[in-house]
Amino acid sequence: MTFDVPHFTYNDVNEYAENFLKQYHPSLELPIPIEWIIENGLNIHIYPFPELYRIFGQSGFLSHDRKVIYIDEYQYNNFIEKYRFTLAHEVGHFILHESLYKDLSFNSVEEYIQFLKSIPQIYWFETHGDWFAGQILVPTPKLEEHCIGLLEQYRDVYSQYKYLPHEFWSYASNGLADIFEVNPVVIEIRIRLESLSEKYIDYYQK
Repeated sequence: MTFDVPHFTYNDVNEYAENFLKQYHPSLELPIPIEWIIENGLNIHIYPFPELYRIFGQSGFLSHDRKVIYIDEYQYNNFIEKYRFTLAHEVGHFILHESLYKDLSFNSVEEYIQFLKSIPQIYWFETHGDWFAGQILVPTPKLEEHCIGLLEQYRDVYSQYKYLPHEFWSYASNGLADIFEVNPVVIEIRIRLESLSEKYIDYYQK
């Protein structure tokens, strides 16, 4: 059984994410209603799986027929930000890796998860999911809008600096996480991958 992961770049995934949001949530109103989109837009069932992470080391996975997203039950009940990211990550596989699931068939969850862990290109398979999740939960236009809002809010504090100090972006990540309903590290990664710290490094000098 072959499982050839396509070679998507970050920009490729971003294009898929933008098209996804245009179709399922064009308003970009925050937080992105990923659970609603999955259940009502994609018609995928979300199933809390008891002790999924403890037993199998998985936060979640998309079923081989692409009809169910299984989520660790404890995460589902206790960690909304992580739960939302896991859902969005699995939607990434649903959108980006459709062709990889067509010929899959397994007799048990154990067999399926062992197969996933054996994929030679597992790094890129999971990276695609992470990129997609970040891009749909933290859309670039909204991220830039709220970063500029923080920059303006703290103009009196930082305008004396020729270059914006690096710690501002760590603060921004924590400050924006609640707005997007994600963990701060997701915001931090999005800021880095979109090169916003470089883009706004001399914001107060313009």
